[in-house]
Amino acid sequence: MLANPGALEERGDANPAARLLIGGSMLISAGLAWAWTVSMGDMPGCHQPPLAPFLGMWTVMMAAMMFPAMIPVVLAFALFSRSRRGRPTLAAPLFVVGYLVVWGLLGVPAHAVERAATWVAGAVPGIAPWSGRIGGALLVLCGLYQLTPFKDACLRHCQLPHLFLGHHWRDGLGGALILGAHHGLYCAGCCASIMAVLLVVGVMDMTWMVALSALIFLEKVLPAGRVLGRVAGCLLCAAGVARLAS
Repeated sequence: MLANPGALEERGDANPAARLLIGGSMLISAGLAWAWTVSMGDMPGCHQPPLAPFLGMWTVMMAAMMFPAMIPVVLAFALFSRSRRGRPTLAAPLFVVGYLVVWGLLGVPAHAVERAATWVAGAVPGIAPWSGRIGGALLVLCGLYQLTPFKDACLRHCQLPHLFLGHHWRDGLGGALILGAHHGLYCAGCCASIMAVLLVVGVMDMTWMVALSALIFLEKVLPAGRVLGRVAGCLLCAAGVARLAS
């Protein structure tokens, strides 16, 4: 059994300086990622790049959107690592790297979807009048996903990092990398519909990026995050139905 994190904090085993360093580093990294993403959004031709540049852009975007909500998980990981006589200063960055690797790889299907949509739009001229309705149907599906038990299960692991770490802990630096990837999979399951919405409205649409990032953050850090996610799902369904009706 892993040590109780609450008990560790009561005994003073949580290093405030280390927590400040980790949290501050995550926020600074997120800020830099946002600055880079905004600058890329203003460049012509960035919306349909080849796969390799797209994956780089996508990974930075995921860091911008996900890092603020990920801070409690990384702090909890560092606390667990310290309790296991690990090296949290080295292990925490590897945990984040493993997490980003998963999100970076998810950029491959995202790129394929974007390319396929562009090809279909060019190859089937008559589909243009239907694009709004197709987008509306996808928004409805994204909204329904927000209401599923699978979404709730993934969100629970993101909201309760001690639950996730207690069930899936691995010792060592290699374990940190694997554990970060494991958490990335749960996060992907939690945010799948939100990322799909981003593909529908446009990957580089900054307004939607900010709004969806705020939703991700509030879902994961607020006690009522599950309720908020369900409200967002209903709103997505309503927006999709409105598109279909128009």
